[in-house]
Amino acid sequence: MHCMRFLVLVSSTLLAAGAQADTVGIDFDLGNSTTISLGGVNIPPDGTIHSMGASTILPAIKTGGGATSVQTGSAQLKSFTLDMTVDAGTAFVAHIFGPVIVSQVGTATGPFTNTQSVMFGQLGTGTGTTGGVSLFVDAYLDCTGLFCSSVGNFPIDIYGTNPASAAQPFTIFLAGLNTPGAASVDGTMPISLPPATSLGTPTTGAIFLMGTEVSRTYVPEPGALAQLVPGAIALAGLSRRRRQSRGISQ
Repeated sequence: MHCMRFLVLVSSTLLAAGAQADTVGIDFDLGNSTTISLGGVNIPPDGTIHSMGASTILPAIKTGGGATSVQTGSAQLKSFTLDMTVDAGTAFVAHIFGPVIVSQVGTATGPFTNTQSVMFGQLGTGTGTTGGVSLFVDAYLDCTGLFCSSVGNFPIDIYGTNPASAAQPFTIFLAGLNTPGAASVDGTMPISLPPATSLGTPTTGAIFLMGTEVSRTYVPEPGALAQLVPGAIALAGLSRRRRQSRGISQ
C-alpha cells in the first residue's frame, strides 16, 4: 500500500515537472480579415477571400477541471493559408482579375512574453532570433482594358516563395486563450510578393488579420511520459516482489 501511494506521488510529480513544456495548438479561421492591400488593390471590395486560416502553438499547462492556461515562452505560427480571387478595376479601362493562393513554408517562432501577443520577424531581446513568416505564392493575374499597360505588365504569373524577412517584423494579438472556443487573433502581416519576372519589382502590401478559433488540441510534453513510464514499471515490480516475499498472492 505504501509503495502504491509512492507510485502515485512520483507519477504526479513527474507530470507536474513536465507541465511547463506542454503546449496548446489553436486553429483559427481568418476569413473575417477585412482588407488585403496589394499595390492599391484592396480585397474586399476588389475581390473575394474564399478562405484563410492559420494555427498557433502556445506554451500551456492543464489547470483544474481540465482547463488550459497559456504560459509565457516561445510561440509558433504555422499552416497559414490564403485562397482569394482578385477582381479590381473598371471594364474597358483596366480590369484586373485572377486567383491568388498563398501557403506558409515552415514554421515561424516568436517570444510570447505577456500571454497576449507574439512578435515575428525580428531579433527579440533575450530570446535570440525570432522567425519571420515565409510564404509560397501561386498567382495568375490578367488584365483587360485600354490602360492595362499603364497598370502593369500582364499577365502576371507568380510561382515562388516570399522568404521570411527580419526587416518586416509584425505582431499578432491574441485574446480568450484560456476559454475553449473563444480565442481570437488580429494583427497586420506585411507581405512582399515576388516579382513576376527577373526584371520586375516585388508587390508590397499588408494583410490585416482578424480571426476566431475553430479548434484546439492540448499536447503534453513527450518527455514527461518518457520519464514516467520507466519509473512506474520499476515501482510496480518492486511492489510485486514485496508482496511475493510476504506470501501474498497476486
